[in-house]
Amino acid sequence: MASSTQDSDREVWRGRPWITPYVVVRTIFLTIIASGVLYLESSMNIIYRNVSSYDIQLLFLTIIAFLIIWFIWELNLLVLRATNLYVLREDSLEIKTGLLTTKTSVIVPTGFSDLELIRSITSRIYGTGDIMIKIQSERDFTKRMIKVRDPTRVANMIRNVMARQFVRLDEGEITKK
Repeated sequence: MASSTQDSDREVWRGRPWITPYVVVRTIFLTIIASGVLYLESSMNIIYRNVSSYDIQLLFLTIIAFLIIWFIWELNLLVLRATNLYVLREDSLEIKTGLLTTKTSVIVPTGFSDLELIRSITSRIYGTGDIMIKIQSERDFTKRMIKVRDPTRVANMIRNVMARQFVRLDEGEITKK
């Protein structure tokens, strides 16, 4: 139990992909489209003619169809958020991916090579970005942190942690320089 407390004390930042602005914009967009379709149905006298039960059923089917489309469209964002976790500690960066089978990558300062911040126009509007981290090893690896909220601040925190030098003083004793 003491080790879990130590791990949480050493935690600098924790995050998941930030999907809120994407969900909001997609919801607004689909609501506008659904409203347009319902307006066209009513103006073309497809529904609301005599307000029969058939017309009400068509109205509900249209609404249900758009709700299903909305759910499927948002599902990939929900899966992305559920399957990615980023934890920055004082001495490492941990990237966990996966839902049923979880893959955990721990990046330590000695293996850190380079950091790249990628921000498209839409991600700048939403306040997100992707952080690409290159790792030195026998093979060059690249780890990607997707849809990070306030990516410039997070990238600076990662640089600060990865730029620290660790010096071994005695057996098993490590200090930060």
